[in-house]
Amino acid sequence: MSPPHVVRLELDTFSGVDRPALARWFEALFTDLLVPLCPASLQELVSVARGYRPSDTTPWGPPGYARLLLSSGDFTLPSWQAALTELPSFLRVQLVQLDSQGLPLVDGGWCAEILLKDDPAFPHQVVVTASRSLFGGWISHAVQQEWLTMFRSGASLVRASGGWITLDHVGVRTAHEVAVGVGLDESLFMAAELARGAHWATLLGPRQVAALGGVQQVCATAPCYSVEDLGGGRILLQLTEHLDEVPPDALQKLTEFLGPVLH
Repeated sequence: MSPPHVVRLELDTFSGVDRPALARWFEALFTDLLVPLCPASLQELVSVARGYRPSDTTPWGPPGYARLLLSSGDFTLPSWQAALTELPSFLRVQLVQLDSQGLPLVDGGWCAEILLKDDPAFPHQVVVTASRSLFGGWISHAVQQEWLTMFRSGASLVRASGGWITLDHVGVRTAHEVAVGVGLDESLFMAAELARGAHWATLLGPRQVAALGGVQQVCATAPCYSVEDLGGGRILLQLTEHLDEVPPDALQKLTEFLGPVLH
């Protein structure tokens, strides 16, 4: 089996989004977290989904993309604010390594992606993924802490009902969802009540924390390296010190602990 190759951060929420604040968060995410991973000599390819209209057959995926090529200098707060204003329901930004002709390098290249799904008819999602090869195959403790910092601030900003950071190659569904056969739509609509699995970093929302006995109970008994009360009934569980060192027994203990709020 190939080693996990994607770092994935996801926040799920049912609350309205403060778009100016979200634009500032996206700008910080890009400039502080993703740009340092990109070789300075490469330009970025940005793909933005425009004209997305949900339907019964394509509730999550847009029917097409309009591609927009920008240099890193165009990733400013005004550009993020404009994008969020012009694209009220769907925003997708992809960075991929370009070859000498300025075309996406498919084989042996790297990629990172920011995805915002924000349609009133569906649960909102904020997803950030980055290829492990961006980190040279090893993710330093300092970089892990930067992802956690961005995760905390994003969770508070969108008043997240749940979320996670993991190192895997499962896809849009979590390893737990795949194992128990739960579909993505069901998981998202139940995200306020049920966690989407046990991960290296697991954000428990207010309803999940309450179902596990409350803030004090979770903070005192969660079998994790770090347990952090973020306020508002939200708790961040960090399973182990290092993202790429998660023993199966540690994951199993956390899964058992989260049993009452898992599918």
